[in-house]
Amino acid sequence: MIVDYQFQHISDDEKRRRAWIESLSSFFITTIEADAIVPPTAFHRYHHMNQLVFGEIDASAQTIERTPAMVAAQNLDHVVLRLYTSGRTNISVSGSPSEITQPSFVTFDLSQPILSETKGMTGLNLAIPRRLLEGRVGDVSAWHGQIVPSVSSPITKLLADHFANLVQSVRVATPAQASHVVSATIALCNAMFLSETDSAYNQAAVTGIAIRQFIEENLATIDAELLMARFALSRTPLYKLFDADGGVYTYIRERRLARAMQILTRSSSERRPPIRRLAFDCGFENEQVFSRAFRRKYGLNPSEVDAERRPDVATEHTSLLLSWMKDL
Repeated sequence: MIVDYQFQHISDDEKRRRAWIESLSSFFITTIEADAIVPPTAFHRYHHMNQLVFGEIDASAQTIERTPAMVAAQNLDHVVLRLYTSGRTNISVSGSPSEITQPSFVTFDLSQPILSETKGMTGLNLAIPRRLLEGRVGDVSAWHGQIVPSVSSPITKLLADHFANLVQSVRVATPAQASHVVSATIALCNAMFLSETDSAYNQAAVTGIAIRQFIEENLATIDAELLMARFALSRTPLYKLFDADGGVYTYIRERRLARAMQILTRSSSERRPPIRRLAFDCGFENEQVFSRAFRRKYGLNPSEVDAERRPDVATEHTSLLLSWMKDL
């Protein structure tokens, strides 16, 4: 699935400027000088890759900011790795600006404020749920706002080439191929975050990542007993790994609900599975338990998703993109 923001059809400069600002409003407060023109060729588009969201952008002069209020309200636990491929941009974290003068990666931790000012840029973005990143010495949040030139190491060179190749491959890959592409992409991102000076992995964090990936692959049948057997853990250390998520069963339920919402929002009415089968396929014991949990989380019944959401997809790409992120 693709969300594509194009602006060639808007002939009025002021309307195009406002449309651009609105298109970024789910993640940034955007400021553009009143006399600045957003060119009709400006665009940004996003590809849903199941566990990741990959994006492309061509932007004119602007300032974008994630404010503390926006960070607190959204509660997004994701990292966006952006490869700036051209242009001059300043990145400011805690009031300390740094300039990007060559193709470089910058990490945006969406749980932290940041400000970016550009005279114009092109770039490629990858949104990654934090749970897919391995533990390392230090927290990946420490990378927030850091500028890493794409030529700084063999890993960054390889990752930059991989990002460039994703532009084409995400459009033509079969579902089976896409699964391998996602795994390779996650592995390369982890390799970048694991610096050469790290002498050891944070074993608990690495185990937690492996467990979460195993849960995603076995959502319909997974339970604590299976996880303990698969990863040779007793109940106490397993539960401790999921303290921040409200417990292992809460985490599993939330992932099952997210999977159900993904299926519902991507299926036409004619191809949508019956609610009873959807509940079973997503790991719920029966339709009633599933419907109650779904209603508590999303505020509507599973059968109402088509009427409530799908007509909005064409006209409210911004909210759709935010829902993608929350359900990764």
